[in-house]
Amino acid sequence: MAQSISYITGSQLLSVKTRPNIAIVDVRDDERKYDGHIAGSLHYASDTFTDKISNLIQDVKGKDTLVFHCALSQVRGPTCARKLANYLEEMKKEIKEDSGIKSIMVLERGFNGWEASGRPSKIYRLLGWEYRIPERAPPACPYKPAAKTDKTAKVGPESEPAISESSSKPVGVADGKQD
Repeated sequence: MAQSISYITGSQLLSVKTRPNIAIVDVRDDERKYDGHIAGSLHYASDTFTDKISNLIQDVKGKDTLVFHCALSQVRGPTCARKLANYLEEMKKEIKEDSGIKSIMVLERGFNGWEASGRPSKIYRLLGWEYRIPERAPPACPYKPAAKTDKTAKVGPESEPAISESSSKPVGVADGKQD
């Protein structure tokens, strides 16, 4: 019987991703270059995954938990996870060798969900520019919408001082004092 595959949430993965026994496997194709990736993840594109399963097993020696993901973890991530589970089952039957992989998981909502919730990720260099997403989620936006004012509010020079073209100070302001 093939190994079962379970799902893991972004919050759960964030709390365990630094453990040495876990490997994250990104099976997206070219979009990884443009959309970024989970820091520390391995890249095995889904279109060549079957041909490179033995390489993956070598790369994850000493890891007992693999977490697969694609953009949404609806097709490519679960499919590659299933391919690995089937391969490991065949390997046990034919070669009688255990890879040491005990748990195969799929990241719920994939990379898009991970990134949208502010989880740490890294973006590659693109067209000479380096793009990065902070390792920590930014604090809640401090922006608050302006309070509603009545429609007869004054607009113009009376409401705020004018800026002269020759100075960055408002007109009528000298040494911090306003006329």
